[in-house]
Amino acid sequence: QVDEVFTTKGLEQKVDQPVGQVRTATIYGRREAIDQERELVARVVEQFREVIRRNRLDAKSFFQDRDSLRSFKVTPKIFRQVLNTLGFEISEEEVNAIALVYGNEDNYIKYAEFLRDANCLEYVMNAPTTGAKSTYLSRFTDFNGENAHEMLMKKVKQIVKKDRIRLLEFFQDHDILRKGYLAAQKFRGTLHTQRITLTPQEYDRLEQYFAMPNDAGLINYVTFCDELDYIFTNKTLEKNPTTLPSSFNAPSILDPKDVLNTEEEQILLAALKRLGTDVKHRRL
Repeated sequence: QVDEVFTTKGLEQKVDQPVGQVRTATIYGRREAIDQERELVARVVEQFREVIRRNRLDAKSFFQDRDSLRSFKVTPKIFRQVLNTLGFEISEEEVNAIALVYGNEDNYIKYAEFLRDANCLEYVMNAPTTGAKSTYLSRFTDFNGENAHEMLMKKVKQIVKKDRIRLLEFFQDHDILRKGYLAAQKFRGTLHTQRITLTPQEYDRLEQYFAMPNDAGLINYVTFCDELDYIFTNKTLEKNPTTLPSSFNAPSILDPKDVLNTEEEQILLAALKRLGTDVKHRRL
């Protein structure tokens, strides 16, 4: 009778005999998710769907970067790290619940099924909206950002100069064959992960300006990075070594209202001197 858990005797004589499904409550130490955990996962999927829709990110490529074998599954730790990279933070409780719903027998999370339920795999640029409620504040809804290309690139250069970002290496992570261009989603996703936060209209203008001539859905990131590299150096120096490279000065992060004028600086210096003299005499 114990052997009936694994097989049914006499199958060699009656091959069409049905075999019962005998299974314990757990599979290799895993249990089924309860209703509360499934509701928690459903909320996480809905929130993640809104983040992807709002930021137009190609979430699948970020998972595939951590899935070298293309097995479409990752550990819960890597799953959480990828979501954090996409700007979507989840708790350990939520990760454990996702592992129960989308996990396999080895406790790996099948991210392809998670992305399918979040409608990330069918996402298309410029597709009709899903009707999901936007999380933007109403006063920012009509903000279009910089219109002129020079001002838009200046805004990007200020972020790159301040954070000392070399974007070319991050773009090449998504361009294995080094073709020099990427899909618009991956171009936008790379900028987003490097905290280069722009408005949707500004992203659209960058993509239109650096789009490939024969395909508007592909972005020439090499030309984009070449323009940014002038922040740090001039690539023509080896041909013209006497050329003085122009320096890009990022604006000060200080509020202009907090900058002292000449009279206020004199008052401040006098106050500091009096304070220093008092500290010296009283040995504080």
